[in-house]
Amino acid sequence: MIEQPAPVPQDHRDVLEAVLSLPRKYKDVVYLYFYEGYTAPQISKILRKNVNTVYTLLTRSKKMLKTKLGGDDYEE
Repeated sequence: MIEQPAPVPQDHRDVLEAVLSLPRKYKDVVYLYFYEGYTAPQISKILRKNVNTVYTLLTRSKKMLKTKLGGDDYEE
C-alpha cells in the first residue's frame, strides 16, 4: 500500500511556488537554508561561494519573496 502525501496547505504551497520561481542562485540558497537547515557557512562550502555572498543572496531572496507573497503578511 502506497501512502499519499498529506495535502500541502495553500499558504505553504504559495511560499514553495514563490521559492521555486526565484532565479537559481537565490533558489538554491533559500532551499538549502530554510528547507534543508544548512547554515550560511555550510552553504558557502556546498555552493563554493563566499559566506558573505550567501548572506547577501539570502537577504535579497527574502526581499524578493516578500514582494511576491504580498509584503508584510510574511514578515519574520
